[in-house]
Amino acid sequence: MTLRRRVMLAMVALVALFTAIQGSLAVLSMHDQEDDLVDDLVLAETRRLASRVTQDGTDILDDDIHTLLPDDYQAWWVGPDGRAIPAPLPKSLEKLPSGPHIDSAEGGEYHIMIMPVAGGHLFVRYNAARNEDKVQLFALHVFLLALVVIVLAAWIAHYLAGLLIAPLEKVAQLLDHWAPASEPGAISAQDEEQRVLDAFERVQVRWEHGLARERERFADIHHEIRTPLAALRTDLEMLQMLDQRRPGPAAPPGSDAAFGPRLQRAMSTVDAIAGALESMHSLQTGRNASVENVPLSVCVADAWASLGELPTARALTLSNEVDAQACALVDRQALMAILRNLFRNAAEHAAPAILLVRFEDGQILVSDNGPGIPAQDMPFVFERYYRGRLADTSEPRPADSSNEYERGLGLAIARQVAEANGWRLTVGDAHPKGTQFRLSF
Repeated sequence: MTLRRRVMLAMVALVALFTAIQGSLAVLSMHDQEDDLVDDLVLAETRRLASRVTQDGTDILDDDIHTLLPDDYQAWWVGPDGRAIPAPLPKSLEKLPSGPHIDSAEGGEYHIMIMPVAGGHLFVRYNAARNEDKVQLFALHVFLLALVVIVLAAWIAHYLAGLLIAPLEKVAQLLDHWAPASEPGAISAQDEEQRVLDAFERVQVRWEHGLARERERFADIHHEIRTPLAALRTDLEMLQMLDQRRPGPAAPPGSDAAFGPRLQRAMSTVDAIAGALESMHSLQTGRNASVENVPLSVCVADAWASLGELPTARALTLSNEVDAQACALVDRQALMAILRNLFRNAAEHAAPAILLVRFEDGQILVSDNGPGIPAQDMPFVFERYYRGRLADTSEPRPADSSNEYERGLGLAIARQVAEANGWRLTVGDAHPKGTQFRLSF
């Protein structure tokens, strides 16, 4: 059964239930009103007849009973000695006390009134068959009206169900077109709900397969990059050893022979790339990275050195005020990834400026005295591909700026790495000017 038909049947069932309840209440109310009205009529006739009997005597019941009462009425007077006028009292009335009664013993419905009159009791009985027929006719009319209402409700429910299910049918059609059944010739379910569920299941399977392929591709890239990086670092270490063993006076700064610091910076860069790969691999696979007691001042210096010539080219100066004894039990590669992205962001957007790094109350504070972040951009700086300050500036883009940071990925990656390790990275204004990032462990 389709969802449209189930909705239609549910609406018709509700209307039918409501109509049945209302019709039943109307018939019961009509029946009660009919009984009350007949009782009032019988009481009025009994009082009128009792007045005549009291005035003219009980003999009038024997002589002129048919002219004294309307059609469908009967009357008896029973004296103290049990004598009944004008005829013997029916057995069903003999033991009834004074007052109104309803008797259905003789196949019909009779309304009875018993009243003390002239030393005896006056019995008046009315045959309410015609009134009951009218009540039954009313019930038949209510039933026919209920059928008409239910049929009309079914037609309206069919139309309304189509309106309600139309969006779901469109979704089912779009999903069928987007994620068709993998088996050729497969017949789609007729139920809209089942079609949507089947399509979502196919989309989920496709998404899981795509995610698995992405993970395999990332694992392959990770494997392929680690091997040449290790070889490159080994070669750099050998070159550094040869440079240290070379005899003769030290080469003047800037000469081709003064490449010892460059070798050290190249090794730091290789280590930074390897660390970033490990951090991203941890995020991709969801495994917990190894933590260690890390000297924070050394991490700050290494992260700064990994940027190479970028800070100098942008006129960004580092002021590392982290205590040399300050340590934290953290994943070093993750911390390095966050610091590199924060330093790179300062070089890209805050320079020329001074970058101040401190460690206070279990938090690393990275502050600059640059132009700061506009208030309207502050809530969005950690969103991927958001680059409000860079996009709004009228200054030309630096030629050596990387596409990754121009696209607004640096701070998003930093926030993602922090959250993956259970840390908290926030941003605010520095005083008297500039921007301050807080990394809480």
